[in-house]
Amino acid sequence: MDYPVTLNFKKIALAKQATLTDCHGSSIAYARQKLLKLKEELEVFEDKTRTRRVCNIKANKVIDFSAAYQFISENDQCFGSVQRKGILSLWKATYFINDSSGHQLATIREENPFAKLVDSLLGGLPFVGFVCNYIFNSSYIAKSKDGTELFRLTKVPSFWGALFKIDKLAEVTPDEEIRCMMSLLMMIFLEKSRG
Repeated sequence: MDYPVTLNFKKIALAKQATLTDCHGSSIAYARQKLLKLKEELEVFEDKTRTRRVCNIKANKVIDFSAAYQFISENDQCFGSVQRKGILSLWKATYFINDSSGHQLATIREENPFAKLVDSLLGGLPFVGFVCNYIFNSSYIAKSKDGTELFRLTKVPSFWGALFKIDKLAEVTPDEEIRCMMSLLMMIFLEKSRG
């Protein structure tokens, strides 16, 4: 992948969706929330045509703060998961990125929870919301277990507040990269649904 990667999140009437594109504008992934499911599930495709599925991201529990979201490949193999830290993570979002056997590989942490708080409280107000979406931009950092910064996801200043940029901060294996990308994608779906 060529960085920075852009994540464009859209909260539409029936189903939330997001696209990942590289710095040249080429599609990396297109994710769409499955409707009418007791357990949350995203379908992730290569692009908006939805002809080639990358994976499904499925919750292991019905609505729960500590649900794990497993990455399921086309041949029904789990290749990793992301899990919210739990109720303690309400103020400062924290997620664990795990491998296929559930061992923690990395952590995603919100860098400035105050920005998200202001954005969620004032972001929906006419005019004030436009200004807040432009000024208060949340960011998240993915770090390996040894503290190495791997990726940073930052909300891009915009009047609509649905665009994010992902920067690669260290060399990672292709497996680590796909787990981190799917984790950041799922995290945005979860965080945007909470405000």
